[in-house]
Amino acid sequence: MGFISIQYFLNKNFLIFLKVAGVVLSLYLFLVGINGLSTAIKHLGGDFAEKMLSTTSNPFIALFIGILSTTIFQSSSTTTSLIVGMVSSGALNLSGAIPMIMGANIGTTVTNIIVSIGHINRGNEFKRAFAAATVHDFFNVFAVILLFPIEIAFGLLEKTASGLGALLFGTVSISNEFDSPIKVGIKWGVHHIESLSFENNIVFIILSVLLTFAMLYSIVKLLRSLVLDNVQQFFDQYIFKTAIRSILFGMLLTIMVQSSSITTSTIVPLAGAGVLTLRQVYPFTLGANIGTTITAILAALTLNVTALVAAFAHLFFNLYGILIIYMNPLFRDIPINLANWISEVAIKNKFIPLVYLVCFFFLLPFLIILIGRQ
Repeated sequence: MGFISIQYFLNKNFLIFLKVAGVVLSLYLFLVGINGLSTAIKHLGGDFAEKMLSTTSNPFIALFIGILSTTIFQSSSTTTSLIVGMVSSGALNLSGAIPMIMGANIGTTVTNIIVSIGHINRGNEFKRAFAAATVHDFFNVFAVILLFPIEIAFGLLEKTASGLGALLFGTVSISNEFDSPIKVGIKWGVHHIESLSFENNIVFIILSVLLTFAMLYSIVKLLRSLVLDNVQQFFDQYIFKTAIRSILFGMLLTIMVQSSSITTSTIVPLAGAGVLTLRQVYPFTLGANIGTTITAILAALTLNVTALVAAFAHLFFNLYGILIIYMNPLFRDIPINLANWISEVAIKNKFIPLVYLVCFFFLLPFLIILIGRQ
């Protein structure tokens, strides 16, 4: 009996080890799929983003240019890095760049929505996943609603960022690029997926989408089969025990991966599986907002003080958003309440998430830009 018990214990632990390894591998391939999708769209679009980011004297139009450009490229890091480069070259002034940066913060959340739709036929799991995805949307939109008029009236972000830039960087001589091991590893996987597409961008997109959703399904299945109570206890005790820890974890993970789209969409399946609550996901996304600004700052360090000011404006926008909304008891729960509300509506009508995705992120910005440029 003792030998059988030991063997059972070893087999059980080995099985748990295999499942954990499966989660890690699935997560890696999930990130490869998302990154591959972004890469394929970049190849397909060519210099579309730079054309989209052409200067405009209307800050409202600039805001929606930032939303649409980032939605298409699924990366605020890409958009803000392009904006920083254009500011540095003089092709875009700082006043026009800041509304675009605000829009980029909204557009980057589209990946979360796409990932959450992968749960659409799974009842409460979809409700949790969609709420976790949209809480990021609502926070960023609310931050824009509050800070956009203040910026137009008083130039708060421009003045703060300019002051910090002048204080810290009179001249810039740093020219090192940042490539994290995680980013390099993901690019290696993307390269292999791309090699299977026969240099066809449409095939590349299809393969990336299929890989993303297959790995999403795998992650949820494996997490369910593990002892979720233990996983929940681990997150509660160590990573997501306090809001500060959640923010720091979201920030550090995003700095490592250099994409808030990737880090926040990674959390969505965990929320869907019931491993994380919406209140734990919420501060994590705020940390991701801060972390994603590092890419543009690093890019700006190779350019000039003006570029740094534009990058700092992105950082201050997210910091002010946290101070005004999350640190304010009157505003803190608004994104959570709205996310819960729309997830309740979405679970009753499965077309709502698709309509929300297409209209809010693509159709509305496109129409506003089109009308504004006529």
